[in-house]
Amino acid sequence: MNEYKKLLSLSLEELEIAALLLDREHYRTCLSRSYYSIYYATQALLLSQNLYASTHKGTIRLFGQHFVKTGQFSSEWAKILSDAYELRQLSDYDADFTGTFAEAKKSLEQAKAFVAEVEKLLNAQ
Repeated sequence: MNEYKKLLSLSLEELEIAALLLDREHYRTCLSRSYYSIYYATQALLLSQNLYASTHKGTIRLFGQHFVKTGQFSSEWAKILSDAYELRQLSDYDADFTGTFAEAKKSLEQAKAFVAEVEKLLNAQ
């Protein structure tokens, strides 16, 4: 299996876990898993072009440079990635942050859409 396909598989697994967490009302953790779904999908996309980032911010930067600036993805997708990262930071590192149903549901829906866009582009290659 290609390495980027392994990452895409992880992305889909994270989506499934995020949905379960939303159903169980674990909003903070759902936000984190939704982000990781987007993150792994972005990593798969980068790897398909022989690009690699060693940090989360580097992944966001490379996505912008190689996929948004080239017009393959709109800036809306970069914002979804960036916003998900910020929510993940809160959910993973702020013990007082709980998240809400609305935030978790929106994040999960955006993650599903993001992963679908990545799959579409990867399948077209």
